[in-house]
Amino acid sequence: MKIFVAGATGAVGRRLVPLLVEAGHEVFGTTRSEAKKKDLLGAGAQPVVVDVFDAGALTRAVVSPPSAGRNH
Repeated sequence: MKIFVAGATGAVGRRLVPLLVEAGHEVFGTTRSEAKKKDLLGAGAQPVVVDVFDAGALTRAVVSPPSAGRNH
């Protein structure tokens, strides 16, 4: 199952993402920081860098997350 985790590098997200990946899910996780992309990749998730205060960008990220193997 494809799962989109908002705040994937936050207090809850950084613990949740590895559990979801381990369970076999394809995980897309948001972060506001380019620097934290590597944390998500290391956890097995596809990073989506987005400013949550930019409604248009956030909508695009949720509606059309990057395909596997593609980084933003």
